[in-house]
Order: sequence, then structure tokens, then C-alpha cells
Amino acid sequence: MESIKELYIIGPGPSSSHTIGPSRAANDFIKDLKNVDKIVVSLFGSLALTGKGHFSDKVIKDVLNSYETEIIFNMDEKNLKHPNTMNFKAIKDGKIIKEQFYYSIGGGKSLLI
Repeated sequence: MESIKELYIIGPGPSSSHTIGPSRAANDFIKDLKNVDKIVVSLFGSLALTGKGHFSDKVIKDVLNSYETEIIFNMDEKNLKHPNTMNFKAIKDGKIIKEQFYYSIGGGKSLLI
């Protein structure tokens, strides 16, 4: 069973799914990441629709502050398995050298898929 501290998390925005989950996903993505030119993050579903107002882009950029970062709000993709889907890509010399999808599943948790 989860503790009350895990259920009620205070974060930098109005929704843990839109701030803490993306922040944790960004931290996970950059583990062991070295020597990249840029990181491109695509937000889908609810994250794309309300992410700017809920500071999703800000918290991701805060975590990735030592990397050139591009955030894309993809509001067109409708065939999602989860409404809070994120895609992180590390780019080096114009090529994707690492790519990972995450779901922000609520309560500040992110699920690597």
C-alpha cells in the first residue's frame, strides 16, 4: 500500500500528472546520457492540450536545462494508449541516438513503456 505522502504530492503546477510525472520522466531519460546536440520532447493527449497552462514544458526544460531542448505540443495524434503520453528523443549529428516513450500515470508517477 502506498503511503499518504505518495498519494498527496505537492508540485510546481496544478497537476502532478502534468508536472511531477514529466519531471521524473525527463530525469529518467537523461540518466547515462552523454554528448548530445539536442533533446526533442513531444507531448501528446492531455499533456499537449493543457501542458503549457499546467507548466509541463517548464518543468521538463528545468530538468533538461543543460541540454538544448525543444518541446512539441502534438495535439493531432489521437491513437494513444494513455492520455498523458510523452516521447523523448536525444539527437546527435542529426540522428536519433536514444528514444523513449513514457506515460504520466498520475500521482507524479511516470511509466516507461
